[in-house]
Amino acid sequence: MKKLWLFFITFLICTPFTHAADELLYSAGLYSPDATAQEKDPLRLTPAAKEEIDRLIEGTLTVEDCIRIALANSPKAVSAHLDVQEAQIQVNLARGEFLPTVNAGASQGYTVSNPDGRSTSDHGSSNAYAQAQLAISGFTDKVRAVKIQKLQLERAELSLNSQINAISRNVKKAYYALASAVRAVDIRTKSHELYQEQYDRATEFYKQGLRPKVDVTTAEVNLNNEKLRLIRAQNAVKTASANLANAMGITTPKQLQVAEVTDMEEIDIPFDEVVKTAYQKRPDILSSQTNAKIGQIRVNQAKAGYFPTFSFSAGFNKYSDDLRLDNEEAKLMLSVELPIFSAFKTYNGVKQAQLNLAQINTSNRSLLNDVFLEVQSAYINMQEAQQSIPIAQLNVTKARENLDLAQGRYNEGIGDVIELKDAEVAYTDAELSLLTARYDYASAVADLKQAMGMN
Repeated sequence: MKKLWLFFITFLICTPFTHAADELLYSAGLYSPDATAQEKDPLRLTPAAKEEIDRLIEGTLTVEDCIRIALANSPKAVSAHLDVQEAQIQVNLARGEFLPTVNAGASQGYTVSNPDGRSTSDHGSSNAYAQAQLAISGFTDKVRAVKIQKLQLERAELSLNSQINAISRNVKKAYYALASAVRAVDIRTKSHELYQEQYDRATEFYKQGLRPKVDVTTAEVNLNNEKLRLIRAQNAVKTASANLANAMGITTPKQLQVAEVTDMEEIDIPFDEVVKTAYQKRPDILSSQTNAKIGQIRVNQAKAGYFPTFSFSAGFNKYSDDLRLDNEEAKLMLSVELPIFSAFKTYNGVKQAQLNLAQINTSNRSLLNDVFLEVQSAYINMQEAQQSIPIAQLNVTKARENLDLAQGRYNEGIGDVIELKDAEVAYTDAELSLLTARYDYASAVADLKQAMGMN
């Protein structure tokens, strides 16, 4: 019985040791510390993070605030983070093929017998062992497996960068749309005030007998139409706010408040440099290059089937029929295997790997063409918006001058209400056109930066 108790004590001591050994390897730097990050729940924001997000939403948001909130809430970003962690684990598992395994065990048997009603007899037996083994077969295949998993990790990180760029671009466009809608309400409010002044002036002139009744009616119709346009502009703000909240990954009935964009980000780079930057930084291009590297490794892996394979194993074992581990045993084995005929599996495997690599290279060339077109379109749109801004600014100046002249002519009794209305419409349209040009430019810059692989 004493040995039986000793067996259970040994089991209780050794059970947590297996986890401790893994932790020791991680802390020794044999694995990436990030590999344990999957134990955390990235889908659950900390209370402090939630409180910070709520605080930001209640105030005036900047575009940087919105991007930060979106990256913390986006399920796509979280999923990409998980993919990176999973890829890191696969790298660690591939590296683990080069490490030895250590096992320990013990057993205790105890038998009590009473044959044919005779005197009772009992006897027991115990066994214990501790062993270490290292087996390496297909050494080059294991090296290639580690390289492939590292490239898969690189591809997962590139996918994460691509998601970050896409989220940043979508948030920026939604932010600019809301800022533009808010500014459009201001313009419509000023226009409504102008029409109100026109209606009040026409009413007063009519009472004095200076203007006909038709001027009052026309002014009232113009005022009511502008009220409708103001209501639509206000509803557009609510819609733009909901779109921004959706892009940020939040749900709130509150209308978001955003800071007015006064300084537009500019990109003053020649087109050739823009294309060069896109080819160097686009995550999808870099990922396609990584796929080509993986494809080449698989070709080499398939060709390895033509060559001999070597394997090596070593082991050390201590054991005994009791718990003292008195006996020792060591083993070494080196073997070589030469392929003679594999029913054309190696030949066709190489052909298949080469075809896959050719498909990858073809897809890469097609991707470069698509990226060039995307960058070119974004660059053209940015230039168009950039060139429109000074023209729109000049139109606002001229429309304001024309409105002042029309108001003066109407007040002097020279001009009519139709001339005044046309001047007011032209001025409002000019301001809205300038607003559209400015925010079209900001949106085009966001599109171009994403096309270049930037955020």
